[in-house]
Amino acid sequence: MIKAIWKQPFFLIGFLFVFSLLTFSLYHYYVMDNEIYENQIVYEGITPVDKAPFAPSSEYWFGSDRMGADLFYQIVSGAKYTLGIAFIASFLRIILSYFGGILLMSAGRLLPVIKGLGQSFYYIPSALLIVLIIWPVTMSDQFTFWDKVYFELLLIVLIAVPNTAILMKEEINLIQREEFITSAKLMGGSRLRILFKHVMPHLWPKLLLMYVQQVIAVLLLLAHLGILGLFFGGTTFREYGLEFEIPVSDSNEWSGLLGGYYYQLRLAPWLVFFPVLSFATVIMAFNFMAEGIKRASGQPIMKRRVKKKDKGKDQLAAKNASFTFIHEKKIS
Repeated sequence: MIKAIWKQPFFLIGFLFVFSLLTFSLYHYYVMDNEIYENQIVYEGITPVDKAPFAPSSEYWFGSDRMGADLFYQIVSGAKYTLGIAFIASFLRIILSYFGGILLMSAGRLLPVIKGLGQSFYYIPSALLIVLIIWPVTMSDQFTFWDKVYFELLLIVLIAVPNTAILMKEEINLIQREEFITSAKLMGGSRLRILFKHVMPHLWPKLLLMYVQQVIAVLLLLAHLGILGLFFGGTTFREYGLEFEIPVSDSNEWSGLLGGYYYQLRLAPWLVFFPVLSFATVIMAFNFMAEGIKRASGQPIMKRRVKKKDKGKDQLAAKNASFTFIHEKKIS
């Protein structure tokens, strides 16, 4: 299964893009000291000729913000935090949903009630629900940065567990309907043995696919939270002039960049366009990876079955060709 995934071009394209972006972000942090160039005014000699925000150019590939900070390196700096949040939150979602799906196997009469409660989350916008719960916490000075991070991460994880646990339970049910599971039960196999020995090998590809899908869902949720003005770890404001303050993200996490620059859309459209483009390209890369996993989990099994059938036919033909049947005549 793993070898088949690495042979899929779709998976390789998506993986290499995400890996390169994450590697560059870590290089920028450890080697370049996370430095982001800032310059508010451009001079020719002693004469000022331009001021921030600067449009995209050969010097500023993605332009700059009002403070003159290079947007390209802000996005590179925030990539490790955005991807790290998505990886951790998705992993916790899958782990909790897996155990939740196992518990639902023995829910009995409570299962329809639990399904009804879980399906109600389809009709409640996740981003809006998180904002309503966490907004008082993020605006309070009584909580530290890490308190806000853990609390928001917990909400991002828990809000998806009910639906994902129900989906996990249904996937396990589909596998348990197979004939080899029935044979294992008739031979006296315990539930745990059947689960880990027979169900899990067939569930791993689906878990991997679900993980990639959850990463995409978390990235979309972060983008929505950023537009609503909720930055991961809290929102801080930076003074600009004497009249107003600008919301900023201390970590340059992409949802923070998107939310902080959203109100400057008319002034400098590139400040919103490039964070949105970053989200879009990364989500597309994970979609490529998901497509590669789907193809790898389906095609090799079919090929193996065809090969076995062909091999059996060839052996049977060889046996028939190597023997001649002699019919004896009756002697009267």
